[in-house]
Amino acid sequence: MTVLKLCGTTSAADARMASGADFCGILVGVEWSERNLTLEEAVEVAKASEARNVILLCNPSVDLAVEVEARLRPHALQLLCQEPPALVSELKRVLSCEIWKTVHLPAVDGQATPEEYECAGADALLVDSVDASKGFERMGGTGKLGDWAAAFALKDRIGVPLFLAGGIGPDNVADAVRKVRPDGIDLCSGVEAQRGIRDRRKVKLLLRRFQIAVEQHLNPPSDPDG
Repeated sequence: MTVLKLCGTTSAADARMASGADFCGILVGVEWSERNLTLEEAVEVAKASEARNVILLCNPSVDLAVEVEARLRPHALQLLCQEPPALVSELKRVLSCEIWKTVHLPAVDGQATPEEYECAGADALLVDSVDASKGFERMGGTGKLGDWAAAFALKDRIGVPLFLAGGIGPDNVADAVRKVRPDGIDLCSGVEAQRGIRDRRKVKLLLRRFQIAVEQHLNPPSDPDG
């Protein structure tokens, strides 16, 4: 069963739009992103969410991760940047929520391999794209299509759930489900009117097409000649 995460949630109104998704992603302390929130802002957004909340952090300290879990009680913390596998192991030891790790194919400098993060205890991996067109590496929310073939190959090598991200929206979500068969779809810019602000029409269209794709994947049409 493929699940859906709508990420980069910046307001209570946008959190409520994610009610049809399985997970609501909220960025905290990710300074390079226009979707970044303070911890206090994230608390208010998380309260409005009807989905399971996932809090995204970039190279956090253990102290910050502990504070975020204590204040927000998320389903998972998602490490977005160049965090070492040792941090994954440490957070698994001190926190009760799941620890997810974003990986990039090809890997960005300073990032370990997906297999190393899995061995460190990551509960899920999210394959995303990178955009360096602005002079820095934007690790997520890029709108750039990822390498689906590499993601498909990685899915067969790891033993934890794999989410596919990068350039997914209403027009290609069905193809993403059918071609990659990920455990989850993760998207952000594909349902936005502008960075950090969701488009209600796009969200509704995405949810409808995603659900149809999942149902077709679970119940493929029978072969009339079979």
